[in-house]
Amino acid sequence: MLIATGFVSLKSGYISRDVSKALGTFVLRICMPVMIAGAVNREGAAALNWHFMLVYGGASLLLMMAGIFVMHNLRKNGFAASAMYALGMSNSNSGFMGYPIAALVVGEAAFDILAWALIVENMVMIPLALAVADAGAYPEEKFHRAFFKAFMGLYKNPIFIGLAIGLVVRFTGMPIPDVIQTVIGYLTATAPVVALFVVGGTVANFPIKTISVETGMIAVGKLVFHPLLVTVGMLAFPMNDPAYMLGAALFASVPMLSIYPIFGQRYGIESITATTLVFTTTLSFFTVSALIYLMG
Repeated sequence: MLIATGFVSLKSGYISRDVSKALGTFVLRICMPVMIAGAVNREGAAALNWHFMLVYGGASLLLMMAGIFVMHNLRKNGFAASAMYALGMSNSNSGFMGYPIAALVVGEAAFDILAWALIVENMVMIPLALAVADAGAYPEEKFHRAFFKAFMGLYKNPIFIGLAIGLVVRFTGMPIPDVIQTVIGYLTATAPVVALFVVGGTVANFPIKTISVETGMIAVGKLVFHPLLVTVGMLAFPMNDPAYMLGAALFASVPMLSIYPIFGQRYGIESITATTLVFTTTLSFFTVSALIYLMG
């Protein structure tokens, strides 16, 4: 209903499209760093759960490599386009959809998963995909240089900033005043509502054009194979808390990140990536609901 509200509000002109962009920036640059800092400091939770990150990241990386192989060797796309299509299959919109939905299903565990999933996505998946794409798009660009350049840009990433602040507070034992805890609580409660509204606005901003074979393959990879591989990984290497295992599957089951078309624009495939984002988000209404139903 929140996503639909955002969609109708922007599609009807009731709210300006610039407002949706501003709200998205608020969630990404204000709420997300605060939530990440709070998640790594949550009492009773591990700051960095290497078990979760290795399994979740391993499954995502496996899908990314398979996606690049299929898109490049079978569909005959260039390396840059193949890397972006594979990123769409293997990288979730964790902050705007994964956390709000998982929080309704697995409760506080979703707060911890958000931090761990965003670390995997922002420090491994996105830099790796951009490095492969840059190396493919610019022959003079060596892969290791492209990866290093993408990784070094993390210091400007709000997710990285929130993680760094959270880890400093956690390992120094610095006390957090009650008034700051209250503000963190406000932002944590606000973010899911605003994020889902912005997802609806994003769908309204990008009209669906021709549904290509690539679009269909990316959607199936993201909504079916990503949660499937993560679930298999979690069953093969189980965690003590089943809520984390269920939450991992939910985070993997949501569509790709909202800025996916911006990445596509960098390599001249913005039309396909924008259409894929809208198509996958629309399908996810049914696939994510089906997954929650199967979880009981």
